[in-house]
Amino acid sequence: MTDSSLLNQLLSDLNGEDKHKARYAAFRLSQIEGDQALSGLIDALKHKDSEVRTIVAQTLSSKGDEAIPSLLGALQDRSRNVRRAAARSLGIIGGAEVLNGLVGTLLGDENSFVRWEAAKALGSMDQAGVIPELLEALSADSNSYVRYAAAEALGAMGEVSAIDGLEDALASDNNDFVRFAAATALGQIGDATAAPTLIRALNNPNSHVWHAAAESLWSMEEEAMPALLEASIDESGDVRRAALKGILWLSVEYDDEEARDRSDDEWITMWGWWN
Repeated sequence: MTDSSLLNQLLSDLNGEDKHKARYAAFRLSQIEGDQALSGLIDALKHKDSEVRTIVAQTLSSKGDEAIPSLLGALQDRSRNVRRAAARSLGIIGGAEVLNGLVGTLLGDENSFVRWEAAKALGSMDQAGVIPELLEALSADSNSYVRYAAAEALGAMGEVSAIDGLEDALASDNNDFVRFAAATALGQIGDATAAPTLIRALNNPNSHVWHAAAESLWSMEEEAMPALLEASIDESGDVRRAALKGILWLSVEYDDEEARDRSDDEWITMWGWWN
């Protein structure tokens, strides 16, 4: 089969009734250069079958900037799976041209999985200009998966302007996974102004949350120590408890798995005294 006849057959299969053939055709067309293959894929975003449209939206990430207008349009598709695939592909392609579409999806799509995908896409692009929108999603989205993805994205960007919002999430979000992501993100940013909030999080009853807070303090090394020493003489016994746990974490060799599961009583015994 010549290249021309293969292309024609793939285009025919893409628009045919057989979904399996259509999916394969979309995959193969994504590997073929040229305007005809691209046009065929873009036209298939109007296919009556949402599964085919989803596959097409996924494969269009390989076409780069030329696919952006069509993928932005697919963010309005009636199928949530198509919208998710479009958001993912736009994140892979990247660039300033896709930001407004992804931000609108993050803050406005009715489906939480689509908003989650948009948050991940924005995080992968490392565009500091969308930090306010990610912070809005972190504080206001009703779905914990979306808030988690927003915290992860903010950590990946590493910008100090996100610290306040991440501290709020660590201190007050009602979901352990979100608090874990916020603690981790603060460590990725690495600014010691977040140390007091991370210290207080060492008292969190969820071992994954306080472990993430301890790891973030550890990553700040000696920059976190002034805050720990100040907290160790705080008038609050809970704050002193957290500070001593943090100092022990930073200054004594330990086994990660043991430390993650150790109870407060065991920490107190290891330290040897308590106020």
